Amino acid sequence: MQKKVVVIGTGPGGSACAALLQGRGMDVTILEQNRFIGGRCSTFEENGFMVDTGVHMFATGPSGPHGQVARELGVAQPWLVSNPSESMWMNDNGVFYLYQKYTSFSALRELAVAGITGRQRIDILNTLRRSVNSFGVAGLLKEIAWMRRASPAFVEKYDEVTVREFLYQFTEDSGVHRAMNCLSMLLLVVPYDKSSAGEFICAVSGIFRHGTLGVPRGGAIGVPRSFLRAFTRDGGRLVLGVAAKEIVVEGGRVTGVVGSDGETYAADVVVSNAGLHRTVEIAGEDSFPAEYVEYVKGLKLSYSWLATKLALERRVVDLKAPSFFPIPQVEPDEIFAYCDDSDGLPEDPFLFVPMPTEWDPTLAAVGRQLIIMGVPTSNEVDQEERSQKMLDIGEKKLFSFFPRIERNLLWKSRITNKDTNRITRKGKGDCIGLAQIPGQVGSRKPHPKLPVEGLWAVGCDAGARGVGTEQATASAMLVSSLIT
Repeated sequence: MQKKVVVIGTGPGGSACAALLQGRGMDVTILEQNRFIGGRCSTFEENGFMVDTGVHMFATGPSGPHGQVARELGVAQPWLVSNPSESMWMNDNGVFYLYQKYTSFSALRELAVAGITGRQRIDILNTLRRSVNSFGVAGLLKEIAWMRRASPAFVEKYDEVTVREFLYQFTEDSGVHRAMNCLSMLLLVVPYDKSSAGEFICAVSGIFRHGTLGVPRGGAIGVPRSFLRAFTRDGGRLVLGVAAKEIVVEGGRVTGVVGSDGETYAADVVVSNAGLHRTVEIAGEDSFPAEYVEYVKGLKLSYSWLATKLALERRVVDLKAPSFFPIPQVEPDEIFAYCDDSDGLPEDPFLFVPMPTEWDPTLAAVGRQLIIMGVPTSNEVDQEERSQKMLDIGEKKLFSFFPRIERNLLWKSRITNKDTNRITRKGKGDCIGLAQIPGQVGSRKPHPKLPVEGLWAVGCDAGARGVGTEQATASAMLVSSLIT
């Protein structure tokens, strides 16, 4: 007899897990509370432009978990990859381009030219001296080799160390620290004085090892949509517009899920993509050991990104790479300090500015340009006035680099934590889920199997490593294998 499974949510973790389980012979129903798929990884038509619900790029694209699952399911998932992939502004001397293969001729040439012109400045002597003092010459060479490989043992060694602590072993250079703090916020959505060095090393090494950072053709929705195409092909049932109101637990095991439509969906197994906090809430705290409830309540969530979507009448930003991020010219430790202050505003904000139509021109009419400008913030929902001020500051900075954006603007709209919460309904505006910080990663990451028989978590809260949506899909691979 087929085992009945209910999956809650169609984010990349939920949709991938459901498709994998359905393909392995289970009888799977997905409940999606929204009337669209993908959650924070979705795409909508907005005034003639196809616009993502979040600020997205995908660290390893077709080589990573998304591509691996699509290949296992036998579905197409077209990707677009660019080289160079990022334009980084570090000072007034101009833009420094980042290539995906850092040992390639183009990457080495760019590094050399940027060093000569001053577009990037690294205190090489300080870095060498400090690195050798920390490790010795032979030890330093070994450390670099291990870092490039990012073996599980090496990553685990640094799981309980922050990126800031890790970096100070090698250099005190403020330019390096600024850039790495920004990269930590970009990849893990946590400042570098809080983020796990093990997770950071794993993420960065994966990007450069694969060299396939990119976006799915047609927008972020291409990831969950490809998984759900396989899911429905194999006989899975997708129910949109029905939220999971209660996970029914009887005698210490799940028996089903009560939907917002009043129907009870019987289940031998429930897989929740709703996050651990919300999962415990709808299953009922009294269904779990008291110490587990306290453990979950103590878990910390990631920070978030606000965004302005800018639709332009014509292409006015012409860079060699389809994304742009200017590094703030403030002390490294101060870059994101405003996030933790309830009234805080950035003096010089870090901006993440992907230009989706530079990756994929089909997202808008011919000749038009779509730009997304992201500004980091806390995960608090009740900060709307402050959020609007942050975006005002961010836009002013962006327009100072590219004044023609403002003159060619067709329309703009904004995404705040209220919009994120409207999608997730978790009461927070976090981008990722659990923060990838010491104490919450690697062997100390929450196990996807909850202490109720038949109840599992999937997504960024459970069991995997990686960057954003890729972590969620990696979790789906793990959870589906454990269940089957």
